[in-house]
Order: sequence, then C-alpha cells, then structure tokens
Amino acid sequence: MLAQLANKLQHSSLSRHLFFLFSTIFTILLIGYNFGTFDEAMHIPFLKATADPSLYPGDAMIALHRIYYSYFWYFFIPALRAGVLEPVLFVVHFISIYLTFWALWTLSQTLFHNAMASLFILVGFIVPHFGFSGFPVFEFAPVSRTFVLPFLLLAIDQFFRGKIPLAFLILGIMYNIHVVSVNFVLAMFGWACLMEFKRIGLRRILFGVALFLIAALPVLLWKSSGGDPIDFSLRPEWVDFLNRTLFLHLFDMVRLDYPGSWAITFGGLAAVALFFIALPATEDSNVKITAQNFMIAGLIVLLVHVISVYFLSVTILIQSQILRMGLWIIVLSYLFFANHLAKMIQSGSILPDNARLLGLVYIFSPSPVLVLAAWLLSRQIHRPRLVRASIWVAPLIIVGTYFTIWTMGFWMPGIYVYGNSSPWVDVQDWARENTDKNARFITPPEKWGAHESDWRVHSERASAGTLSEILVAAFQPGYELEWQSRFDVLAPGAFARFDGDYFLNVQFTREAYYSLSTEGLLKAACQLETQYIVVEKPYNHSLKVAYENGSYVVYDVSGKSCSH
Repeated sequence: MLAQLANKLQHSSLSRHLFFLFSTIFTILLIGYNFGTFDEAMHIPFLKATADPSLYPGDAMIALHRIYYSYFWYFFIPALRAGVLEPVLFVVHFISIYLTFWALWTLSQTLFHNAMASLFILVGFIVPHFGFSGFPVFEFAPVSRTFVLPFLLLAIDQFFRGKIPLAFLILGIMYNIHVVSVNFVLAMFGWACLMEFKRIGLRRILFGVALFLIAALPVLLWKSSGGDPIDFSLRPEWVDFLNRTLFLHLFDMVRLDYPGSWAITFGGLAAVALFFIALPATEDSNVKITAQNFMIAGLIVLLVHVISVYFLSVTILIQSQILRMGLWIIVLSYLFFANHLAKMIQSGSILPDNARLLGLVYIFSPSPVLVLAAWLLSRQIHRPRLVRASIWVAPLIIVGTYFTIWTMGFWMPGIYVYGNSSPWVDVQDWARENTDKNARFITPPEKWGAHESDWRVHSERASAGTLSEILVAAFQPGYELEWQSRFDVLAPGAFARFDGDYFLNVQFTREAYYSLSTEGLLKAACQLETQYIVVEKPYNHSLKVAYENGSYVVYDVSGKSCSH
C-alpha cells in the first residue's frame, strides 16, 4: 500500500499537491495556531509601532525594533492599516507550510529519486521534532524564519543539483527577510565549497558569492548605513544574564540540575547519530559527500557555540544564537533517515515488525532519541518478542511525551486567528479602546508565554516592564541593565533568585509582583511614570477601579501624588 501511494504521488502532480495540502492542514491542526504569542509578542508590537509611531511612547522595548534587520514585517503594514492583519498572517502561515512540504518533496527527489523516501519525509515532518535549541521545523504562528524556510530548502536543492550560483542568489534574496537563518545555510554552503572546491570550481563559487551580495544589498546597506557595528567584544556577564533568565536551553544547552535541558540536547545528539547511521544508504556519491559536509558544517557551528558560551563570549556570536543551527541538523537527519527506512523496506532487509516500530516512532515521536532507540531495537532480529512489545509500548511513550509538552504550556491545539480569547486579552482590548495612546501601564510582568500574548500585542499600550523584554535583551547587550532597574521595581527580589529554570523564574516574578503593597504599587507607578495598574484577582487594592473582569482589575492611578 505504501509503495502504491508513493508511486501515485510521484507520477501525479495533482495527487502530490493534494497530499501537500493534506499535510499542511494536518500540521496546523496538530500544532495549532495562535496569534500574538511567543516571538510574535515582540514582532506584532514592533509592526504596530512602525505603522503608527504614536503608539507605545516611552516603552523601552519598542525602541529596539531598529535592531531587527528584516523587511518581512514591513509587507504587513497595508494589511494592518486595512484591519485584516490577522487573517493575512494566517494565510501567509498556511502558504509557508504548504511551500515547505513542496520543497521537502522536491529536495528528497533530488537527493534520492525514491518515491517511498519522499513519502516518509512528508509524513515525518507533520509532527514537530526537537533537537538542539528546541525550535521545531513548523511553528504555531508565522515569523520571518518560518517564511524563509521553504526558500532555503529550495536553495539547498539547487546546490545539490549543481546550480551553485542560483542557490546563492536565493540565499541573497532571503537575507533581506531573515539574516540568521540564511547564515546557517551559508555556513553549510561555504564549508561544502571549501571541501569540494575542485568539483564545484572557483568560477561558480565567485559568481554565486557575487549574486548573493547583490541580492542581499538592501539589508546590507541598511545595516551599514544606520546599524550598530559588529561587536567582537567579550561579554561573559551578559551570557550569564541570558542563561539565568530565559535562554539556558539556547546557550548553556544542558545542565545537570535542570532536566528540561536534557531532552533538547540529547535530542540533538540523537539526530546527529541518525544522520550518520542513514548516510551510507545514499546511492549518489556526490550527494553523500555534500550532505556530510553540510552536517560537518553544522557540527563546527555547534563547536563554535560551545566555545563562545563557555570560554570566549564574543558578542556577535551570542547575538546570532548559533545553536539554532540545530534546526538544520534535524532537517538533514530526518531527510536521510527517511531514505534509509525506505531502502530497508524495499530491500526486505528489515523484518515487518521492526519496520512498523521504526516507522511508527520516526513519524510520531517529537524526540529523535526515541527514533534512535527504535533503530537500536530494530537491530535485535533475534529478539522478536522485544520488538513486538516495543510496538505496543512506543505509542504510550509518545502520548506521554505529548502530554508532558501540553502540561508545560508549550502545546495548545486550536486555531486562534485573532488570538485565544481570554480575560487577559479582554483587559488588553479594553485598554486599547478606552485609554489614550500615550497611556502607560504597570502589568503583571510574568504574563507572557508560548501561548500567551504579551501585554503590548492587543492593548497597543506601553508597559513599564515585563519578563518578555528579555527576548530583545538577547540581541542588544546592555539593555538588560536598564531592564533590570525597572524589573526590580515591579518584582523586587525576583531577579536575585533566577537560576535558569523558566518555570521557577515565572513563579518568582509573580510572587514578587504580588508582594507589593498598595503603597509599593503607587511608588512604582510614580517611579515608572504610569497611569494604570493591572492586577490579577484575587489580589486587590484600595484604588480607583477603571475596569475589571472575572480575572483582572485595572486601577486608574493617574491622579496619584508623586511629591515624595
């Protein structure tokens, strides 16, 4: 049946695109869609401030939108002004995922010329997989890095086809959308060109580099004319700050006393192992050599990351968050392992039960660790009972993994084109509709997450200080000092307790904020020049109530006396 479906997809363009469509729909239904959360917590306010500079006056975080060198969000200004931003973003998200499946199929055909391998690749990428850095291939909202993904896959496809200048040209165009993602592919291309210099040739390399520079010129000129210079200084204190707050998984990678970091790092290591296990099944020697060079480039980047975090904290390397190279390690690993699985099935070198176990885990497991474990079990051809038992146990482990991710708040199925309706969003809507644009709020500083919007997203009003601002502190060294001065006013003592555990940091922040007395809140409002204070029930204060719903109270303190 698999062979018949694979052949039908290979020989029917209509069937292929229907399958891409099915894969896209199923992916969105599985992962979910939520407007204004996670990284959009900063990008949506940046977009709104760009379209209307009168918004968010005095908000320190909004002022940092200048450090993001990307034209991506500028294309959405007309949609924002026309009042259709949310549905337009959803359509872009849908199309980006569709194009990514199309690009994955095309790339797999270039690499393997094997319909079954291409089929495994499509179904294998429907479920998110996590490795180094913790970023999945598909996310639950559109950002610039997800938009460029299908085009970067297309560039990789052209590189494998030997069309080196075209591959670099595509990278140059995408450089104007997301510099960081392109840099990773540039690293792979650069190492492959160096290692395969004789085969590729100096002429094609130089032509490709020239095309890249010409295509990337808009963002390069933007950076050179008004941007901050590249910073090679060492900032170990800044790295320590990032690790203590929200970014331990992205810099320290793994810590013995923080089990949450283990799954991400071990998943990345397992993905590397899967790639080298699968690589020998590749028939085309040139593809094999280039793919190996791509993976080695990825490992070199990871080595540079380790050196920069633990020994030489070079600012530009920390700003680039180069551990995100882990996304491409996942892509390469699952691409080549799909071919390995297909070849084993087609050649009959794997028993049916072993194939079922391996296919089940490859498709549905979020962690490459389980795929590696299943591969090791599938080698136990003399222990069929163990394999059959594993077929029953594997789904339980996978479901348990999904449940864990859900309980941690990182997974929320559902389609929320306008954002998930909640009392928190309701308060923001009230602020947008009932306060002046120059109004400033003290808000619960911990309120933001993977599926919870930042205050600025829906309210379009400035906040005096939030934990979410650390998202931009990771790109602007020095900002953390100014942020901490405000944060300590709103959550006294919380930062001193931070130790890298995201969930504990949120808890410490919440406890510190609600430890403030009425007098303490008024003092903070004076110090931070705010007119409103948002408090979650059941905490309350003897202040003028401007608005309340079932979960929150907004106090109007615009008439406060700040003489002392």
